[in-house]
Parts: sequence; structure tokens; C-alpha cells
Amino acid sequence: MTPSTTLAMTQGLAADPTVRRDAVQVMEDTADRVVEAVLLQLDDGTSARVPASLTGALVAFMQAAADGSEISIRLIASELTTTGAAQLLGVSRPTVMKMVTRGDLAAHRVGTHTRLRRDDVLALRDRRQADRAAAADELLAAGEPFD
Repeated sequence: MTPSTTLAMTQGLAADPTVRRDAVQVMEDTADRVVEAVLLQLDDGTSARVPASLTGALVAFMQAAADGSEISIRLIASELTTTGAAQLLGVSRPTVMKMVTRGDLAAHRVGTHTRLRRDDVLALRDRRQADRAAAADELLAAGEPFD
């Protein structure tokens, strides 16, 4: 498996009217009630209860399918290459290396290769998004007196 793999589910969902119809039916059946549990029916006739921590994600997935939204799932390894980190951050690989050199992003060496922890990269991505949102809010606030 590659460090960052995207499983595109759009063909199976958006292109298959049965999937969307079934998802719509499930969402209509639940209406405005809270889904507390999901049961998986297994091929041997038994069932397995999905933990509450995953139930919300499954309901969100079904809602997106019912809405006809594009759905993709991204699997991200716990250790990333600089290229994988660059993809997650939306920057170039040399920019990731500059971030590492400046100390903005922790990294370690594996032989001659630089590796980064997924959690560190995702935390930096979240900080950068928050900084951009704050900067946009500042710009909007600065422009209000001129409206």
C-alpha cells in the first residue's frame, strides 16, 4: 500500500442508481431520529454490532450516498515520505523540506530518506488552515468600515 491511497467510491455510488435509492430509503426510514447502532448481518447468519464510534461515520456515508455526493476514502500511513506529506499539505516537496529545515515540521531520517509522522503533518495542515481562516477574517473585518 502506498503512504496515501485514495479509494474513489464515486463509480460505485454515483453511477449505481440502486445504491443511491437504497441509501435514500435508509435515510427516509431513520427520518429525524438518531441512529444509535448499526448491525452487520454476516454470511453465517450471525450479526456483529458496529461500535458507536463508527456508527456516525456510516450514517454520514449513507447520507452522502443518498444526496448523490462524491465520496472518497483516503488511507494515510502513519509514516510519510516528503512527497506524501507535500500532497497532504498542498505544497511542493521542496517546500516540505524547507519546513523541516526551519523546524516547522518534525522529521526523522531512515537511512538517507526523510520521513514524517502523519499526525505531525495533519496537525500542521490544521494549523495552516486555521491561520488562513484567521487571516481571511482579519481582511473582512478590515474592510467593514469601507462598506
